[in-house]
Amino acid sequence: MRSLLTLLLGGFFIVLAFGVPARAEWPERTVRLIVPYSAGSMGDTVARLVAERLQQRFGQPFIVDNRTGAGGNIGTRAVEQSDPDGYTLLLAATNNLTINQFLYNDLDFDPLKRFEAVTILVDVPSVVFLNSKVPAQTWQEFVKYAQANRGKLNYASPGIGTTPHLSAEALNKRFNLGMTHVPYRGASLALQALLAGDVQLYLAGAGVGATQVSQGQLRALAVASAHRLDALPNTPTFAEVGMGDIEASNWWGVVAPAGTPQPVVSRLHDALCDALGDPVVKATMDHLGNVSICNASDEMKQQLIKETGYWQKAVKELGVAVE
Repeated sequence: MRSLLTLLLGGFFIVLAFGVPARAEWPERTVRLIVPYSAGSMGDTVARLVAERLQQRFGQPFIVDNRTGAGGNIGTRAVEQSDPDGYTLLLAATNNLTINQFLYNDLDFDPLKRFEAVTILVDVPSVVFLNSKVPAQTWQEFVKYAQANRGKLNYASPGIGTTPHLSAEALNKRFNLGMTHVPYRGASLALQALLAGDVQLYLAGAGVGATQVSQGQLRALAVASAHRLDALPNTPTFAEVGMGDIEASNWWGVVAPAGTPQPVVSRLHDALCDALGDPVVKATMDHLGNVSICNASDEMKQQLIKETGYWQKAVKELGVAVE
């Protein structure tokens, strides 16, 4: 009797072990990477580069879904409200993760609490681009020229409250330049205005205006990076020209809804880092003036906390508001 019971129990555990299918690893189906900015933007370019590599790695579709509007808030909210299962991800940036909560009264959630940090993919240090018709070859010369022509010069941005706007306004006030802000709907329109001479200055990533610099249409006066960029090797850093501690770079990263399982976050993190290490991706990022980061999830979280404090203070001091 005892041996029969043992045999039956043994059979039960064998059925239990082999009859229940093992949980498959993420991803088992299509993953959607929501980009809250327009197609063709720098963030969109970065997203599509890494999404293609993730699709090759996992054999599942990684769809880039552009959901624009409200300074990135529409796409951000869509991910915040999605299931925390790893199948809806957000392309994060300085704006939609650390700035917008202080600009938009209707943004009723704290991004630090509602998202799981995965990694910062790249940093995009801003370059001070100047229309070549402006009679200034260096930042110091431009400061003197602007101060002598207060109220006559304009600077562009891709929108009110964007990083280029806040950073340029910080320079405007610190150096008493007297420039007027002209917001445009996106980087391409801002660049067109700069080339046409409708504005004289624009802060943007190197990839936005490096070609025009080589053609003599624009000048690059300074770059907000620790070291000079390969894309603009003759352009000095902010530190070299005495711009101080003004934050003037944007970054692009990936976050997931809060509660996403850590094994999924870790698997995604490692895959993104491998994607950035791809020779073609790396060469493209270098050409665009993007600095590859791919930091640990905890490091990204700490950076978000630090930057949130910086931008909260900056938005208040600059008096910027979204109407």
